[in-house]
Amino acid sequence: MGKIGIIANPASGKDIRRLVGQALVIGNQEKINIVKRILVGAQSAGADEILLMPDFFGIGKQSVRDLRKSFPEAADRAVFLEMPVTDSGKDSTAAARMMGELGADCILTLGGDGTVRVVAKGSGEIPLIPISTGTNNVIPAFVEGTIAGMAAGIFSRMPVEKRGVMVERQKRIDVFVNGKLADIALVDAAVIDNQYIGSRAVWKPESLLQVAVTQASPDNIGFTSIIGRYRTVRDIDPFGGSVIIKENGKCYAVQAAIGPGLIYEVCVDDYQQLDPEKPAAVIEKRPCVIALDGEREIVLRKQDSAEFVLDLEGPYFVNISKVLESTQPE
Repeated sequence: MGKIGIIANPASGKDIRRLVGQALVIGNQEKINIVKRILVGAQSAGADEILLMPDFFGIGKQSVRDLRKSFPEAADRAVFLEMPVTDSGKDSTAAARMMGELGADCILTLGGDGTVRVVAKGSGEIPLIPISTGTNNVIPAFVEGTIAGMAAGIFSRMPVEKRGVMVERQKRIDVFVNGKLADIALVDAAVIDNQYIGSRAVWKPESLLQVAVTQASPDNIGFTSIIGRYRTVRDIDPFGGSVIIKENGKCYAVQAAIGPGLIYEVCVDDYQQLDPEKPAAVIEKRPCVIALDGEREIVLRKQDSAEFVLDLEGPYFVNISKVLESTQPE
């Protein structure tokens, strides 16, 4: 039985970076349309059951309602999770965990890097198909929902022994505070000279103290672009990287796209390669805040110690091209 999950983050693509930059706006109506196309694609490719996360905006419910007349076969595959809705990232984590317990073969996400991060915290070994509807999209792909749904449906019907070559494991950064795992980042972890969470999204580099990344390329966006403009850490590279940010003195100045339409000159120094055997200490300035994949999450007090550890056993991502190619005649 082919079973997939869909987690559409209603808050993605709506943070303050739309006001201060030129970030793409993907409203809830477009997310509804994307979910509808996923449902049609997945049903056509053989998915028997499609689990949907409930949300206050009713993205899933409206999608199914719209399909009742035009594509009833796709609407009939939809099953909504019975779970409380808090309108926070905890919903996505809880939904991913519940989908795993219900036997989902893969999970599609609608959002940016932050959405994929919170889903990965609950998905465990279940492969993900991230679809870009967020602000900074290093991980999610700009893939048509119909195609993503078809790939998910095909993948869900594959024998388990065949799926191994259809997925790719990602890296992650484990953030330890006082010796205990506090949270994870999939793309970047940034230390900010502040003591309050405030607006979760980070769009200015003025108070930036340190950045650690799992990957970096000159064409990335977000904090990973800082290291990408300084030194490339490619996806196939087994390592990550960390730099200290300076205001003045001896350093290397780079122009980095911190967000869509937000380009700043940042001065970097003290590059350190991250690998699983060599944790990177978080800069000693306290108090401070750690932002994970572009959003402030952890407040470090004066007495706290923290470090970044590269973990090669992050979430699995479905390779859409490989899955679709698997159905071609030999």
